[in-house]
Amino acid sequence: LLYVGARHGYKNFGALLRAYSASAQLKMEFSIVCFGGGKLAAREVKIVAELGLPSNCITQLDGEDSTLSGLYAAAAALVYPSLYEGFGIPPLEAMALDCPVVCSNTSSMPEVVGNAAEFFDPTNIDDMRAAIERVVLSSVHGANLVSRGKERVKQFSWEKCAQDTFSVYQK
Repeated sequence: LLYVGARHGYKNFGALLRAYSASAQLKMEFSIVCFGGGKLAAREVKIVAELGLPSNCITQLDGEDSTLSGLYAAAAALVYPSLYEGFGIPPLEAMALDCPVVCSNTSSMPEVVGNAAEFFDPTNIDDMRAAIERVVLSSVHGANLVSRGKERVKQFSWEKCAQDTFSVYQK
């Protein structure tokens, strides 16, 4: 399971740890790889210990874009549990690299990912756990999300972003 970015506050990383720990199957078959955000903070290590998770179930990596691309390609899913996002680039990156997305149903996320992700309530641990399980335990569902993601990501480009921004300035 891939997590990308900072892990503090509204990013809701602690909830992901709780959802993961609530699933015997996730714990048995998957680990969590965190890309970016720096090494695990003391509070994160404490949560891992309190949940009785082995320390080797979570790996934190930093690196180049090529490393991140490889992680997206190898991941069972990107899990994006943020309570708030102004936009949210990682889900689009995941979609572009054929990685299924499981994300919050809050703020901009439904608008950004459309029907190409499995959604969950980021304040509900059981809902998050179930959404992750639905994607990673069903190759058919994951493949459907990848297919929808390939189409969805076509709606976004830096060129379109620049044109839309320019239009706003013209108005």
